[in-house]
Amino acid sequence: MQQRIAVVSGKGGVGKSTISACLAVELAARGKRVLLVDCDIGLRSLDMILGVDEHVLFSWADVALGRCTIKQAVMPFGGIHLLSAPLASEKALEENALAQLMYSCGDYDVVILDAPAGIGFGYRCAVAAANKAFVVCTADPVCVRSAAAAGAKALRMDMREVRLIINRFDRKLALQRRHLAIDEIIDQTELQLIGVVPQQSQLFFQTNNANLLDANLLTQAIKQIAARLAGENIPLVIPNAQ
Repeated sequence: MQQRIAVVSGKGGVGKSTISACLAVELAARGKRVLLVDCDIGLRSLDMILGVDEHVLFSWADVALGRCTIKQAVMPFGGIHLLSAPLASEKALEENALAQLMYSCGDYDVVILDAPAGIGFGYRCAVAAANKAFVVCTADPVCVRSAAAAGAKALRMDMREVRLIINRFDRKLALQRRHLAIDEIIDQTELQLIGVVPQQSQLFFQTNNANLLDANLLTQAIKQIAARLAGENIPLVIPNAQ
């Protein structure tokens, strides 16, 4: 069965698009056929993150509105394919446009839908097209509250599986009570955890061949999330502060 994952957040600036891109590359490295879809209408960023912004000609809105084919709109990048968001709002687009478009994307093992922050139109498009959702948040209380809202909204939209990714987690700050602890974030969002991405290291993206560089804790966290997504029993190890 094709996995279609809506990567969502309540608050902006939590690293959701970077996690989406990195997860797509890691899944492709594991032999999966991966489609990465940017759902952030008007504020798309995945084409720039991947370094292909000058080559994008069409968006998924063009496909949905009959202006081009899916093959014309998809941009190959390393081992993945990118389907960009439109640069401006399209009044003719309906919330089920992406969901309908998924019928023509059956050749992919995994579709990752990078939703915009919040629970507006782009969020609803992404969630309607997915069969599971990953909610990304950091450890600050404002972000956790908005993540809880994003997760609850997905459940109200009949999403069966909603999981939590905690990004930029600093265990030292949590121990000092300057950030929420892992258990507190889980309790407040009421979501099952699938991964913790540490703050201590930086992930460098090499755009010419889609390699994840600097094999550190952050890169390892992405690999563990991909492994759990594939059904592997990977223990959750909270990274130590550096």
